[in-house]
Amino acid sequence: MKLPGIAIAGFLIVLSCAAPEPPKAERPDRGAFGMLAHHVQSRMKLSADCSAGAALVMLDGRTVYEEYFGKTHRGPDAEPVTALSRFPFYSISKGFGSAVLLSLVTDSIISLDDPVSRYLDYFTGPGPGGKFDRGRVLVRHLASHTSGLPQDSTPPRKYLDQPPFFDLTLDYEPGKSFLYTELGMRVLGQVMEAATGKRYEVLIKERVLDPLGLETVGYLNKGQSTEHIVHTCDGLDSSYVAYSDEFAPKPYPGSGLYGSIRDIARYAQLWLDQGRAGDRVIFKAELRAEAWRTQPPGREPDPDYGLLFWLFPQEEAIVFSGAAHTICAILPEKKMVLVMGLNQRGGHRGWDFEAEKLNLARLGHAVYAQTRE
Repeated sequence: MKLPGIAIAGFLIVLSCAAPEPPKAERPDRGAFGMLAHHVQSRMKLSADCSAGAALVMLDGRTVYEEYFGKTHRGPDAEPVTALSRFPFYSISKGFGSAVLLSLVTDSIISLDDPVSRYLDYFTGPGPGGKFDRGRVLVRHLASHTSGLPQDSTPPRKYLDQPPFFDLTLDYEPGKSFLYTELGMRVLGQVMEAATGKRYEVLIKERVLDPLGLETVGYLNKGQSTEHIVHTCDGLDSSYVAYSDEFAPKPYPGSGLYGSIRDIARYAQLWLDQGRAGDRVIFKAELRAEAWRTQPPGREPDPDYGLLFWLFPQEEAIVFSGAAHTICAILPEKKMVLVMGLNQRGGHRGWDFEAEKLNLARLGHAVYAQTRE
């Protein structure tokens, strides 16, 4: 059936008045850093579409690339992720704890080869029903997850009428095997406090955070402001604030810190600067080598782990990372730091967290090569 001429004209007028399609947003030209941006965004997708992502690169002490993706959580009032956003560190906290420990070693307050019993005098003998002598556990064993202590209890035990950790026993001979355990981190924190008479949160502030000017790094307890806080995603449809005092009775070196991606990178730069923050020595330069070799000396490297750092000698990389899949890789030979920020504690699919540590280091080498072309 033919349409009347007037109808056809009206139809053409409608077409001509239709709103033009908006221009497609141009993808930013990231140059050599495009591969890192793509990597972070792909990991966000694989991590059950976690809400937040970040990528930062430092070369020769200077930030050369920095980008943020997504929002601080999945709720309707979530703010975009920015340089001000504070990510949950989880075990990124361990990397920070290494500098606290080595600063105490530098000041001759603690020795890595001191027995734990020097500070916790009851930590001797086998303990209740134990088989191995706790008196053989050294400070370096705690910091390298080779103490023989088992996995932590959930929730962590509290000691009201007895000395902290008086009833612990060992699962194996100290220094012989590796077992990643938060319990050892809690004992290490107790040792630091006993040696100094100060709480661990005071030690990390005085010895690391304040000298480096890391103002975003600290603990987040219930009742405190959650402004700029990146929530922890756990699977497909949950998002929550993982308060520092939710899983630990008090701050300790193993977990609990929050902070910005920038401040993670600035802390990593301390290690490339051989333990110096301007004119101040946080820890002696020779202690970096100690922290960055498999501990204790002579142990079969399975895996390679130093003093609160993962070691990847095949890629000349040092890594510290957390359960929400934020990873920092240090490439000493290239004077380079890379940080990938995510906020997915569970629900990731299609990739392996252990492999991701190595992947970030390899990406760093690839990015470096392209920047030199």
